[in-house]
Amino acid sequence: MKTTTIYTERKTITTDDAGNVTITTSHDADTLTEYYFTELTPEAQARAISDAIEEERRDYYENGAYGTSQAGMTESEIIDAAEDLAKHQPIHIGYDAGGSPYGTARRYRWSTADWQSVTEQQDNGICFSVDICDTWNEYARRIIALQEANEEANDASYEHDEAADAAHDIYHYADVSDADREKARETYEQERAAAALYEDIAERIENAAEELTEDAARAVGNVVDGLIESEREYYQSEDFWREWLSDGDDRYTRDGARIW
Repeated sequence: MKTTTIYTERKTITTDDAGNVTITTSHDADTLTEYYFTELTPEAQARAISDAIEEERRDYYENGAYGTSQAGMTESEIIDAAEDLAKHQPIHIGYDAGGSPYGTARRYRWSTADWQSVTEQQDNGICFSVDICDTWNEYARRIIALQEANEEANDASYEHDEAADAAHDIYHYADVSDADREKARETYEQERAAAALYEDIAERIENAAEELTEDAARAVGNVVDGLIESEREYYQSEDFWREWLSDGDDRYTRDGARIW
């Protein structure tokens, strides 16, 4: 507790019609007593906590991640962690009409130049990044296996295509017996069928990987949304502000109003 008293002296000078001067002196004393949070009564502490929560809530809902509220600054860290993931993986974090984040896979096409494969993502050491990357990696390991299977199927399809082309050349251009020509025709048909089969397998694997990547993106979006909501509730809770104000240096009036 700290008590400050301010003394003020006032002099009033009066001159009457005869020219007589009268000087009157008065004194005022204003005393202000300031309290730390821990020095307040339970009722005054409740008011200080309520005021702090209201200030936190107002700042957050007016400014969000761009404000100075505890929840807003934490939300900014969460978003940074999600965007850091999106720099390296085919995922996009967007926001719905209500401001809630969601995740979608970004241009996941294996047959085009802008294809981006999925890899496991190393977190940056911050707890929010750990949660986000752990969620992504649960899916990434399965997606990577599908990527490898897709590559193997595509390789097999290519090899059978080459074998079919070789049989085609024998059938049409080589100087061979009728028996060898018939064998080349049979080989061509078998190899074309095998190539088509592996091509179909590769396409099915690609579709499965795309769907799983969408699932991974949605899971990440849900984690981001859950983290933001959890932190927002925490920073608008009585428990947080009681601990925060108990460790702070703010001063209050006797009834719990903060002195700015």
